[in-house]
Amino acid sequence: MMSDSKYHEIDAVHEKNLKGLLESLGLLEDVEKGRINCNFCGKTITLENLQCIYPKNDEIIFCCDDVKCFEQALEDSKKVKTDV
Repeated sequence: MMSDSKYHEIDAVHEKNLKGLLESLGLLEDVEKGRINCNFCGKTITLENLQCIYPKNDEIIFCCDDVKCFEQALEDSKKVKTDV
């Protein structure tokens, strides 16, 4: 059994459900048409390079699959959880 200090809640969406999630957020068309950019490097987000998304201050943060961007997203998302 994991101790509480090592337990972290993770919400995940399987790749096969990604379109449904984006559709429910009203963002699928924007992603498919190249209207969304990575919040960290500015690269256009596609269904193929989308690494993660998470809410922050009433907006959705998008991160591409670049390792540096993902590391920044992890640090940024930690701040979101601790600010709550």
